[in-house]
Amino acid sequence: MEKAPAFLGEEFGRVEVAELPGTITVRGPEPVIAHMASYRAWAEQHDVPFDRARTLVADGIARSGAYEITCLGGILLCRW
Repeated sequence: MEKAPAFLGEEFGRVEVAELPGTITVRGPEPVIAHMASYRAWAEQHDVPFDRARTLVADGIARSGAYEITCLGGILLCRW
């Protein structure tokens, strides 16, 4: 979302962005671990604590009752 308007602006005369911020709330570590599994090879190359992730997420849920992930999606409207 951050780079898309400039990138698309090279081809389109007008680029409008409608940001769609959100929060994903999970009450167990499984969805987070499943998501992380989709980029495990990258995580290992960058020292992401993948093997400790389940414990870190589970501990956070135990403390607060849920694990919240903020996200930013959006719609890009491009015109010539």
